[in-house]
Amino acid sequence: MKKNRIAIIIPYFGKFPEWADLYFYSCAQNSFIDWHIFTDCNYTSKSYSNISIHKISFEDYCKNVSDELKISFNPASAYKLCDLKPFYGFIHRNLLDSYEFWGFADMDIVWGDIAKFYTDELLDRYDVFSTHNDRMSGHLSIIRSNEHYRNLCFKINNWQHKLEDSANYALDEADFSRLIFPESKNIGKFYRQVMMKTMGWKYSWQTYYTLFPIFHKLFRHKRKRLYFKEQHTTPILNADGRLYKYESDTWFYQKGKIFNDRIDKEYIYFHFMIYKKNSFRRDLFWNENYYHIPQNYDYSHGVEINKQGFFVKK
Repeated sequence: MKKNRIAIIIPYFGKFPEWADLYFYSCAQNSFIDWHIFTDCNYTSKSYSNISIHKISFEDYCKNVSDELKISFNPASAYKLCDLKPFYGFIHRNLLDSYEFWGFADMDIVWGDIAKFYTDELLDRYDVFSTHNDRMSGHLSIIRSNEHYRNLCFKINNWQHKLEDSANYALDEADFSRLIFPESKNIGKFYRQVMMKTMGWKYSWQTYYTLFPIFHKLFRHKRKRLYFKEQHTTPILNADGRLYKYESDTWFYQKGKIFNDRIDKEYIYFHFMIYKKNSFRRDLFWNENYYHIPQNYDYSHGVEINKQGFFVKK
């Protein structure tokens, strides 16, 4: 019997964001993925066949993690769950047994047509998918469901302490990335210590991503069955808070596709982290009442997202 292709695991506790209806609608349009949400949040809107809401309290979820990993996992904040992402394949191994791939993702996203970017041909050829060139992507990474990748998390140096500690270590994009793509550590050092110091932020960033296909060939990237490709899903801000000159601040979601007003192409998804309050930007974010989509709106008619919020597409 053929296994299902992909399961995405998302623990989320507290209160679903205002854009939850749009988020789940965009998940549902990617029917080849099953989305498993572990949450204490109430969700009474439309249900979808490929979205499973697993009701569980934050305390019980953390207890399950403690039992599975044989540690004391008692974080004060649900944000600490980000460090668990490399461990989902092991923690939820019974649920994932019927899938070819498992993955992790964020919720400050609107999903486009993922199958257009991660085709069946690519899924057959590669084992690990990231929407970054140089590391695992916290907002979406997909990993083949096998014993090697299920247990790779336990090779993270001092992983027990890092999970039990209250600090956030970004284990998905740092430690776990270096286990899957070891050369990324030295490439990252070259970028920070050589390129940034000699070329400045703007030109080093442009050159860095231009050079990455060469880095991948040098390190026989494809032989490792890694599909790390920068998808430019997150707009970049300059130090003064303005968008980088080649970025757009107006994005559209329509008929299951993501695009913007500046670059004539389709995107795998839109990660709108820079528009909401977060630890990276404490002074530039949406004010109150930024979600202007009426209840029971038919999202197939389109949505516009910009620095002022969410709007019905004009």
